[in-house]
Amino acid sequence: MMTFSMFFDKYFNACCAGSISHDKQQEYLCIYKKHFTPIIDMELKDIKPLDCRECLKTTSKYSSDRRRCTYFLLKRIFAEAVLNDYLDTNPLDKIRPPKRIRTFAKAFSSDDIKKLFDCDTRESRMFEFALWTGLRRGELLALTWDNVDIKHKVIYVRQTLVKASDGDVICNTTKSRRERIVPLADKAIEILSRIKEKDTQSGYVFSKANSDNEHISLRNYNKLWISFFESRQREYPELKYLTPHKLRHSYASFLIQCGADLESVRALLGHSDLTTTQRYIHNNFNQLVSATNHLNFDS
Repeated sequence: MMTFSMFFDKYFNACCAGSISHDKQQEYLCIYKKHFTPIIDMELKDIKPLDCRECLKTTSKYSSDRRRCTYFLLKRIFAEAVLNDYLDTNPLDKIRPPKRIRTFAKAFSSDDIKKLFDCDTRESRMFEFALWTGLRRGELLALTWDNVDIKHKVIYVRQTLVKASDGDVICNTTKSRRERIVPLADKAIEILSRIKEKDTQSGYVFSKANSDNEHISLRNYNKLWISFFESRQREYPELKYLTPHKLRHSYASFLIQCGADLESVRALLGHSDLTTTQRYIHNNFNQLVSATNHLNFDS
């Protein structure tokens, strides 16, 4: 007898534990507990497409990303069961995946940015540098002065801080599994100069106060952002809260607004898929309208 829960344990231990990120492992376990309940105690060979639809139905109130992740995780589990002769066919083969619904990325306006960085503190310098480079949170916190080349105005994004079961650890690769070089605008160089003068000169660019060789944790980064944002809201109550990841969105949006092509933006952000980068086009819709209004095929 092989129930779905028994096989899931085998699948998770063989294909997930130690093979994928801690965050992704936790996401899969969450999906298992929330969405696979209808089939957990069923024998693997008795599970039909209709039973799988019951699982997928539990995701109806969630995002399209969660719905699709649930579908493809379930399909991979059954594919592994077929591969190992526990099943003859995959009950998901004749069920179409949920449609991908692309949500457009929110970003800070030019006015928001002026109000956010109308100050100069240790925290503001870190977040302003994030804005001017588009680095992911983990990439920003893992950045060391060894990977900063002020002379040639570039930074080398070679590692990232990730959450693991025993705490945050430095991973010697990026989310896209490849190193990238990010050219720095003059403003980014100016921010680095202030950081070097007032904060750190070696070790991590953004470190704990009084400890150049200790990075800021992912959790504390979020706490610092909330504290920083609340301080700016006290001065500018009209500022609407957005997460620090929206600094990266703003970087991409303003690059496109300033004339950068999508492929260049994709490379700068480290996206492996151009469709991810296309989420930022809507922020420049007025620019697109203007472009089409001036379209002319007359010689």
